[in-house]
Amino acid sequence: MNKQEIIQRLHAQYTQFCEVVQNLSSEAFIFHHEGKWSAAQQLDHLIRSVRPVVLGLSLPSFLLRLVFGRAKHASRDYDTLVKTYQDALAKGGKSPKAYEPNVPKEGFQSFGSERLIQMIAGLDRLLESLSEADLDTLQAPHPLLGKLTLRELMYFTIYHAEHHQRNVEMGLAQSH
Repeated sequence: MNKQEIIQRLHAQYTQFCEVVQNLSSEAFIFHHEGKWSAAQQLDHLIRSVRPVVLGLSLPSFLLRLVFGRAKHASRDYDTLVKTYQDALAKGGKSPKAYEPNVPKEGFQSFGSERLIQMIAGLDRLLESLSEADLDTLQAPHPLLGKLTLRELMYFTIYHAEHHQRNVEMGLAQSH
């Protein structure tokens, strides 16, 4: 995927996730099975997960390079990165404490969705300022997958919304 395709996929996937969440009744939004996250918590988790990506990409390229070094591997393609993440989850990988969701308060369904879409729009703008080469040479840490090129981090960010949307939909299907 080139930069423009990444930007389009980010926008489309997060918009779709937020539409699913927005179309839930208030009861369905907060419903969860024992030990599983509600749609509200899935939304909070995505906000918590996207925030450091936006923060990291807000840094000047030279600072990213200084702090995290240059990538020592070529960017993996989308499917390979997704499989790597799924394998890590299958081996017991879990969300670090900092990314675990709170039980959101009243009004979060609308406010949280709006916030997440704004964050993705900001991420899209930051991506516009990077070159294709930057996406493959700059890297940043992922709590479960280690250092990823920025392209791989964007692939993860796209898939992450898809993954949590599927969790929302499966949780709702199981409730009927």
